Amino acid sequence: MERCQFDDTIYRMRFPFGHARSAVYALRRLRDRFRPRVLGRPSRFREGEWVRVKSTDEIRATLDGANALRGLLFLDSQWSYCARTYRVDRVLRRLRDDQRRFRPVSRTVALDGVTCDGLDGTGGCGRSCSLYFRDEWLEPSSEEHHVPRTPERFARVRPWSEVVATLDRRGRRQGMSVMQEMERFAGQRLPVLRRAGAEPGSLPFYARAGADFYVLDGARCSGAAFARAGPCDRHCPILWHRDWLAFEDG
Repeated sequence: MERCQFDDTIYRMRFPFGHARSAVYALRRLRDRFRPRVLGRPSRFREGEWVRVKSTDEIRATLDGANALRGLLFLDSQWSYCARTYRVDRVLRRLRDDQRRFRPVSRTVALDGVTCDGLDGTGGCGRSCSLYFRDEWLEPSSEEHHVPRTPERFARVRPWSEVVATLDRRGRRQGMSVMQEMERFAGQRLPVLRRAGAEPGSLPFYARAGADFYVLDGARCSGAAFARAGPCDRHCPILWHRDWLAFEDG
């Protein structure tokens, strides 16, 4: 089983580039096992604290020519969250980036319910990934604003033995692997946030291949599989193949 399901959607390449890239990543993985784990500086905000995303003008004043602050981009999907109040979901101090390298992250948080989907739910890549905010983009708030969650469907994760029975000899279902951590969700009833890549123009690789995957509210990777090489604070949403779920009527 894979340690990181996110790799399936980003790095799967055909011969010969796939094999060459896999060798590079294997060397990086070996290097990470022996490197000291370096954590970034903690945020001045605590998990559970209420904060207000600053106004668009205030945030633009902090960005460089690449729309970034200390190397972190302020994405187009983040602008819709400006001048709104959210609760700090978690503090980021270390994560595994898109090149499979572990990096320390300083003075950065993720906010509850703030994802690349945007306020209207139609943005992003279809995975509902968390957006990250530098401390400089936030300010304390005495207000509370609970993000409404009104998913229309619920699904129950099938027993783990049934999930495993759907996998091919490589441990995948239509190209997507399972992680051992997914077993802890077996039997749980969770809201269905969205079908991955359902929005026109935002279809990622796995959706373009015709696969049928869903994002469930509350089912995120903890990064525990990285063990000594971790932690990874990305908390990426886990993708669930339709065959791994039992949908309720409606």
